[in-house]
Amino acid sequence: MSSETVSLKTSASAQKYQAIKNRLFLFNLCLEFGFLIIFIVSGASLFLRVRLAELGGSFFSLNALYLVCFCSIAFFLSLPLEFYEGFILEHRFGLSRESGLAWLKDVLKKSYFSFLIFLVMVEAVYYFLLHFPETWWLCAAFFWFFITVVLTKISPQWILPLFFHPTPLSEGFLKERIEMFLSRYSISCKKVSVLDFSKKTVKANALVAGLGASKEIFLSDTLVEEFSPDEIEVVLAHEIGHYIHRDSFKLIGVNLVTTVISYFITSIFFNRLVSFFGLNGISDVAGLPLLLISFIFLSMILLPLQNGMARALEHRADVFSVCATGNPKAFVSAMMRLGEKNLSEFSPSKIKEIFLYDHPPLSKRIEWAEGLYDAKNP
Repeated sequence: MSSETVSLKTSASAQKYQAIKNRLFLFNLCLEFGFLIIFIVSGASLFLRVRLAELGGSFFSLNALYLVCFCSIAFFLSLPLEFYEGFILEHRFGLSRESGLAWLKDVLKKSYFSFLIFLVMVEAVYYFLLHFPETWWLCAAFFWFFITVVLTKISPQWILPLFFHPTPLSEGFLKERIEMFLSRYSISCKKVSVLDFSKKTVKANALVAGLGASKEIFLSDTLVEEFSPDEIEVVLAHEIGHYIHRDSFKLIGVNLVTTVISYFITSIFFNRLVSFFGLNGISDVAGLPLLLISFIFLSMILLPLQNGMARALEHRADVFSVCATGNPKAFVSAMMRLGEKNLSEFSPSKIKEIFLYDHPPLSKRIEWAEGLYDAKNP
């Protein structure tokens, strides 16, 4: 491929888009910290808990009421910025096809679903704080591990259909080719479905979702309709590589380790801050902002470790894809087209790669595959 090496220069639009996205990421992070700090330091959290306690009710109902108020405030404060990032910016760069009403419906569904998970997790954490004050952090970490496994397992049937309408891949050459590829590796998959990405975005993707018998393969309709069969095969092979290597379990395991570390470190200083903010012990729900500040802060510190692990797994899936298909040229073509369609940055700085990228930069993926092609075709 040396005589026809592709250009890895990021387009001006992609550079501008990614620069804005990176600034919004940092701004959102500062906004989260600012809101949580103000909410606890100003006494608003304690005031809210005192007012809600006057209504009576159980320990769990008080926690639930507090969470409804807390999340509602956070939702409405963050909505303008979310609207800019998720709707205005995506339309400005020609990536979104959603109407304002459709976008709002998706945001409400995502927020409602996230709130339910958050409610379950917070109620569990505060139960552990109340009954197991010395080992709450370990109980909470393993409970989160359990929740993560459940969510991963139910995602094909319950989560993805909330946002996309899956339809079976139609009979024909592409389906036969995919089934032939899967049979080579003795993979029995419940079904191969197409997601209606085109109703919302121009972006393309593929994934294998679920665990065990629940696993399903999903292709975006933008991928099926706009990419060649060779390109679709290498993209799918990458996802199959994750499945064969059990990468979902490995990432869940890494998440468990980092969660245990975060919760343990939080437990060390949390007791010391309780009296300072006038809380009624560590199981007082008014201390929730303190817990969140700690979790977010420690998650950011551990993020390079998680991203590094994820990039290693992604590279191994790339290796599987190219080796399984024997088609590095199609891999390069697919990565180029995905990068262009999704307005990706081909060659981010090292600091961006460490903190923001859970995939190897496209330039590294493409140059690696080009090297294989050149070795194969001297």
